[in-house]
Amino acid sequence: MSNPEVDQLYNILNADAVTPATLEGLKDFNADTKNQLVARVAGTLEPPPSGKVLARLPLILTDQNKANMTTAFLVNLGSPYSDARKASLYGLQKLQYPTIAEIALNALRDNNDQVVAAACDLLLPTAKQDPQLWQLLQQLYALHKDDERFYLSKTLLEAHDILK
Repeated sequence: MSNPEVDQLYNILNADAVTPATLEGLKDFNADTKNQLVARVAGTLEPPPSGKVLARLPLILTDQNKANMTTAFLVNLGSPYSDARKASLYGLQKLQYPTIAEIALNALRDNNDQVVAAACDLLLPTAKQDPQLWQLLQQLYALHKDDERFYLSKTLLEAHDILK
């Protein structure tokens, strides 16, 4: 049986365009509604949730739904939707997931520029202090340097002086 409040919250998170006022209104939903929605998203494999929903989930984080939210992000690292994979990476970062660096390393193999760029974005803050990681990112740059499909990733790496 569907809960109208949970459905309303889901529709807000899944909307194409959401105003800042609408996002501010998310705080007015009670914790039980937020927890039910996160549990629903975490327990849904088909159809997979959109990247919009996953990107906005941290806005309704509670102490009680953190585990389900983590599950939703972990499951959707393998989503057929690149925006969901990207949102899952950033979601795990927001939740301070302990192995986010390893997950980001795996995401460097993704076939979508937005996902690879997100992985680079997560790894770059520590890469200059880690010669092995820096070398890996240099190899990634060399691999994609002539591939226009990876423009965002290349530009991000160039902006961090990956060639040096």
